[in-house]
Amino acid sequence: MAAALALGAAGCARVPEAEPVRGDVAFYLVDEGAVEGARTVPVLRPYPGQPPRLALQSVPAVARGQVVQVALRDEDNGGASLELKLSADGAKRLGQATRDNVGKRMAVVVGGVAVNVATIQSEISSDRLQVSGLSRIEAQDLHRELVKGR
Repeated sequence: MAAALALGAAGCARVPEAEPVRGDVAFYLVDEGAVEGARTVPVLRPYPGQPPRLALQSVPAVARGQVVQVALRDEDNGGASLELKLSADGAKRLGQATRDNVGKRMAVVVGGVAVNVATIQSEISSDRLQVSGLSRIEAQDLHRELVKGR
């Protein structure tokens, strides 16, 4: 059974052991009305009933370079999460995108793969986010990709 992925404001004051992001990461709104042949990306771990690929809007809500730090964090359930810190411009763009799109889905895309797909519940006004529900190995692989880049 696939674990649920979550995207939300991180509850900590500082990202633990944060390292600079050099890899490819961006946040995209899911294109719910995409036509056949639209650009899609694979989903790392689809929920039951979720297609293995998602169509995304062409312009990212938060672009590459606006996620500036990442930290790997262990969770009590044996899994792991990534804590992300956004630049001031990235936080502003994410706040606007989440405020304007409550009820719609947003994907965190790392290296061309949607690692997190969540429904926007409310505006995210923080510059710190947590991507949770990952296995330890998935989180380590994504962390390494973000820190080292390709």
